[in-house]
Amino acid sequence: MSTYSYDKEADVLYISFSPGEKPTAAVELNENILLRFNRAEKRAIGLTLMDFSVLVQLTTLGPRSFPLSGLKDLEPEWRETVVEIITSLPVNQILKVSSYMPSSAEIVPITSVEKPPILVAA
Repeated sequence: MSTYSYDKEADVLYISFSPGEKPTAAVELNENILLRFNRAEKRAIGLTLMDFSVLVQLTTLGPRSFPLSGLKDLEPEWRETVVEIITSLPVNQILKVSSYMPSSAEIVPITSVEKPPILVAA
């Protein structure tokens, strides 16, 4: 059972998919999103969403998207593991990952952030 902890003053949402479990690795997906995971099992342990209110802000065209700029700095094997984790349950219920192609030779991974159901009332 996932747990959510929101620090209103800092505007940070901490999500723990495996409460009490210590991650073996962490990757900054961008300056606002930190993924903590068990690398050997390729399993998400938690997400930290900084500036949460900005991440879930809607525009006239729908949810805002943010580049996953941290992926480009990873070794290919790490990148593959991280992409597998963020596009699978439970992370893909929070991060909606897709890509933007500014040119036929360039693919930029992006995400939008879904408000966790537990916070919709907040």
